[in-house]
Amino acid sequence: MLKKGKIALTGLMAVMLLLVAGCSGGGSSASSDSKKTLYFIPIVDTGAYWNPMKKGAEDAAEKLGYTLVTKTSPSAEPSKKEKHIGFVKEATAKKVAGIAIAPIEKKAFVDSIKTAMDKDIPVITFDADLENEADRTAYVGTDNVSAGKELGKQAAEEMKTKGITGGTIAIVCVDVAQPTMIDREKGLKEGFEEVYGSDASKFKFLATIQDNDQPSESKKQLEGYISANKDLVTVFSLGSEGPDVGVMSALESQGKSGEILHYGFDYTDTWLKGVEDGRITAIVDQDAYQIGYQVIENLVKSIDGEKIEKTIPIDVKYVKADELKKYGEEKSKIKTESAEDAVQESTDQSK
Repeated sequence: MLKKGKIALTGLMAVMLLLVAGCSGGGSSASSDSKKTLYFIPIVDTGAYWNPMKKGAEDAAEKLGYTLVTKTSPSAEPSKKEKHIGFVKEATAKKVAGIAIAPIEKKAFVDSIKTAMDKDIPVITFDADLENEADRTAYVGTDNVSAGKELGKQAAEEMKTKGITGGTIAIVCVDVAQPTMIDREKGLKEGFEEVYGSDASKFKFLATIQDNDQPSESKKQLEGYISANKDLVTVFSLGSEGPDVGVMSALESQGKSGEILHYGFDYTDTWLKGVEDGRITAIVDQDAYQIGYQVIENLVKSIDGEKIEKTIPIDVKYVKADELKKYGEEKSKIKTESAEDAVQESTDQSK
């Protein structure tokens, strides 16, 4: 009996040793995997702007041999800011190779990003930036103040051509506290005032509408503005599908299509529905696919020890309504070709 007990105990110890060894090996593997993992944290990952950006990031990660983990939350998430800060902390705890994040606020993300950088994890911001460039590795994207200024100047020039000398102006955005929206609105007003000069005082900017990317909300609020302000001459929507759809729906429901000018931000096929009846006048557009691609490409450069610029700008383009269809077709073609080229290059390298 004793002998059998010893044999059983010896067998049990052997099994335990094997399990410990197995767990140890698994931990080593996970650590190795983390060195080839990148966290990509956009504000959302759906819509005409964010979808191609995510695709650009995925293509770059695949080409460069990294696993891309995308983390985000719905637009209307009550604790969205805290959740996204949590994603940065999660990535830091996992000791991933690099982090790319579109910060929802300029200050709230600083501490978590600094913690990651203190652990030698490069962090690139995109779409929106922090207040101080020293608080991140680099920023990739549009200078949103400059982009807003371009939109404001172009719109003001067209308004002057049409003989518009005064009236009220509405601005619609997803979130008034979002850095991109703050910067775009700032630039927009600067550009507008630059063109109109002292006559800019004859225009009144109404309180900015926030819809949390819910078109029904921007539609309802803008309808109220149109009813209360008979001299409303222009509306600016500063990005995302909610404001785009909401503004065009309000113009249609109030019978103001083609009468109230509408300037938008970022290309979406949704604009094509408003070209014929004048519900969209013109837009400025960012190359979202290129932003995503450049974010990952520069993140990997930083991981490899290569020095990169603190700011990698992506230009915007002003597109009038009658040019939108052709412009959209060209964007789609370029995006498809870029993706095909990346896949082909990856295939060639593996041969």
